[in-house]
This record gives sequence, C-alpha cells and structure tokens, in this order.
Amino acid sequence: MRRFRDVFYINAFPENNEIVYYGMELREFVKYAPVELNKLLLLEAEYFSPGFRSRTQFEVVDKEEMEDFLKEDVYSYGNFSWVDFNQKENIEKLESPEIAGLLYLGHMFEPIESPFFEKIENRYAYLAHDDGWFCRVYCKYYSDFQEIIANKVTGMVSTSKRRKIYPFPEEVKKQLLSLAVNGLLIDFSNILKADKSIEIPIYTIGKFLDMDAMYNDLRRHIGRSRYTARLVHKNKKWSIDYVMEK
Repeated sequence: MRRFRDVFYINAFPENNEIVYYGMELREFVKYAPVELNKLLLLEAEYFSPGFRSRTQFEVVDKEEMEDFLKEDVYSYGNFSWVDFNQKENIEKLESPEIAGLLYLGHMFEPIESPFFEKIENRYAYLAHDDGWFCRVYCKYYSDFQEIIANKVTGMVSTSKRRKIYPFPEEVKKQLLSLAVNGLLIDFSNILKADKSIEIPIYTIGKFLDMDAMYNDLRRHIGRSRYTARLVHKNKKWSIDYVMEK
C-alpha cells in the first residue's frame, strides 16, 4: 500500500543544491514549484509523447500535454526522471557529451559534472523512484525549496474553505529549509486542529537516503530525534513553537 501523505521527510544538501525527500508526488511538485513547469524532457519514464519527436530520442512533455501527463500512474514507471527545458529547438542543439550527461543523470540519479545544462536552461533535475517514495531534486535556485516545502504544508492543511490559511513568513520558510539539513520530518498524521489554530509536529531525525529504513522504523527515529517542535498556524501567521533540543 502506498502511504505517502502521512509524513513529509526532507533531507537537504545545500552544498549541491540538492534535496532528497519522501512524501510528495509529481503532481504536487509541479503544483507547488514557484515557477510554472510546462516543458519536461523525460530522461527515464514509461511514457511515449504523442507530440514532438526529438532526434535525441528523449520523450518530451509540453504545455499542451501536461494536464493529461499528470494523470499518468507515474508510480508504475518505477524509476522516473526529467529535467525542464526552455525551447524545443534547443533540445535539437544538444551534442553527444550533453546527451550522455543527461542519460547518465537519469540513469544513475547523479550528475557527471552538473545537473544543469546551459543549452536547455533547466531549473530542476527531478530523479524519482516509485513516485512519492524517493525523490532527489537538484534545483538551480536553492531557495525554491523553501517555497516548495511551505506550499506542500499549506496544501496539506487547506482542507476547508471556511478556514483561511495564511502564507508562511520568510523567516519560517528559511528555518524549515535549515532544519532539513539534519533530516526534517513533518508529521501530517498527528495534526492538531482547534477552532483557531493548527499544530503540526516536526522533528529532525537524521539523514536518510534509504526511505525504507527511514519509514519502516519511523517511531524509533522520532523518539531519538535531536530536535522536536510544532509548526503552528495561529493568529493569521505561521510560527515554530515548543522547541526542545536533546
């Protein structure tokens, strides 16, 4: 059974502009990214585009296809990776070393040199296994991750039109991304909702690349966490309260 929505685990590597995470699927990433994503160059996927055909033999998802593509059962692909791109004609300008670099990135989930390619001007390299279970994302602008994390949290608690959820202040977004360097777990399975507040437990549980090891022994990791707090929405603002460090 896929259980991706009960927790969100984020493991950050700012020195590489990289985040590894559990608990957010492709549809959410596209929704929560701070820029519109409507041109994807698929590096590894069981998908055959009905539109543009490239001499590079990569499949392409463009703006007209995106809505239908996001309805795909991406989980069934197993490994699934892509980079965004600027213009279709620039894909055709890619030379053999660049194509080799993209193939290596999509297959090995790490770059030979850089995950960013000058000709296609990609902002992201998205490398996932079992959509929602494991994802490694390289982001040209590291601060984008602040927006993605904040938007994910807001999306998870925005379940009622009668309760207005206010945006995150910059300092809280920065703090969450800073905590992710030590493996941040946001526990949506234990949200506390009252008439005037929402509280979400958060912890730093350490740096995991094996999401089976992270998730299957989650209670023990939480019990041993060095930092525990609550992410609180109250009085028209977000804050981090009840901090305890062990």
